[in-house]
Amino acid sequence: GLHANVVTMPRKAKEAAGSIARLTHWDGRSIVANVEYNQLEPLLKATGHHEGDVNGPDGFSPYPGNTNELLFSLSEYVSELEENGGQMPEFINPKYTDESRTKFKSPTRLECMMQDFLKVINASKAKVG
Repeated sequence: GLHANVVTMPRKAKEAAGSIARLTHWDGRSIVANVEYNQLEPLLKATGHHEGDVNGPDGFSPYPGNTNELLFSLSEYVSELEENGGQMPEFINPKYTDESRTKFKSPTRLECMMQDFLKVINASKAKVG
């Protein structure tokens, strides 16, 4: 079975919702990961999808929306926590007052996203769907 699974929903192209996609490196390695809505379009265009995120014949994007509902195999989850000590990738996501990006709208902080755990377990070649 799967070590982790993500609950998704149909999503319209360019909708402001993160999407779940299989990201494949040129050498063949791949991971299933969340792609934030503001990163999907540039990613697609940079990788040869010149039209970007477009709806298919069914009226929806081929990249389903992320509902932020994750299911984990408990034994695999515990094993990963023991192996990496619970370390997660972190980032800073500042919010600015305007496009000049010279003044913060609010204090910023280190953050991590729960869906990035998929990247951590992918690193160990776990089955993610």
